[in-house]
Amino acid sequence: MRIFGNLNEMYLELEREIKHNGLTVQVETVQDKKVKDDKEYLTKELLGYSFLVKNTSDRDKWIKTLNCNLDWCKEEFAERTSVHEVNPGKAWKLRRKIWQEFIHDGKFSYTYNERLRNQLNKTIDLLNTNPRSRQAIITIYDQHQDIDNRAGQKRIPCSMYYQFFIREGKLNLIYNIRSNDFINHFPYDLWLASELQQYIAQHNKHVAGKVGDLIYFCGSLHVFYKDCREIF
Repeated sequence: MRIFGNLNEMYLELEREIKHNGLTVQVETVQDKKVKDDKEYLTKELLGYSFLVKNTSDRDKWIKTLNCNLDWCKEEFAERTSVHEVNPGKAWKLRRKIWQEFIHDGKFSYTYNERLRNQLNKTIDLLNTNPRSRQAIITIYDQHQDIDNRAGQKRIPCSMYYQFFIREGKLNLIYNIRSNDFINHFPYDLWLASELQQYIAQHNKHVAGKVGDLIYFCGSLHVFYKDCREIF
């Protein structure tokens, strides 16, 4: 596993890794879109990729450096952690070009709020009562809802789960994701994971807001030809 001191160091290395070590494949679907014959979706990917970042406290600055939309990050996180059901919410309007095509009949097929909100406070309570637990997991993928939506039937989550550990007075996070678009979603997913880690740490009496490592596991970390031709 690669170990990085900060997010910027990590990002530059992953960009190089995909370019030089990525496998090329033409996928058949991207979420609920059929792209079998669309060369714009020729894909270069790293399979089973993992890394650890020691310090993610610079995530706001990092996001801005990449010209990503920090306002969307903050609005999306607020919706994800709301106690009220949110679908479609308002955050998507701040990245309308990316998200509008996935709204059908006025809603998304799922939102992270719908998957997170009933687990978040229970996970916080668990870590407060049992700080050495290995069971502090928030799952996003739901076999009962998602298994019949594969192969492009509907959108299914890319994130699988977030697992939290309190060790040496800090809250550590393992973030597991099945598929991650390096250009359009990866920076946002890392920001949101880090923000969730910080949020739970701030609600934990044992760490008092102190966060440790962010560990990332990904099935397919990839770039599409349409987004970054120079990587091919």
